[in-house]
Amino acid sequence: MDTTPEHMSARSAVGWTVALTGLGALTGFAWDGPFLAFACALSLGGGAALGGVLFRRRMAASIREGQGKAAARGYADGIGDMVVLGVSAYEAAVFPLAGRDAVDPAERAARRTAAYRVTAADGIPHHVREAAAAALEAIDEERDGEARSSLADLIKAVHGQR
Repeated sequence: MDTTPEHMSARSAVGWTVALTGLGALTGFAWDGPFLAFACALSLGGGAALGGVLFRRRMAASIREGQGKAAARGYADGIGDMVVLGVSAYEAAVFPLAGRDAVDPAERAARRTAAYRVTAADGIPHHVREAAAAALEAIDEERDGEARSSLADLIKAVHGQR
């Protein structure tokens, strides 16, 4: 079954046309017999068909516009989540700096590069980019408390855009 906007609007128009034609026929037959049944069916069915033709393009354009907006919002949500993931991975690689839980400098550098690349991607809203920059700055300067609070602010900014 094809579910493109054009086919769905065409099926909807045909369904309304058939339903209104049948309603007109029943109403006309109940009032005055077969001649009025034919006239009412023709007028209601013709009006429904004309309405379907006139509004079909507009309805399909409206559906396509809604799909475009949903895709843009979905992309912004996804890239925001990727920013949070990248910055969180970098933060996990930096803290603690020493001890048995510390990450080696090569992995730390790789995660830093990945976090900065994700943060520089296209389509990230400005407020998310600012929050990510603040988090990355705090992590680079090895301020653990500020890094955690700025990461929490980044998560709030990403969830706030939804």
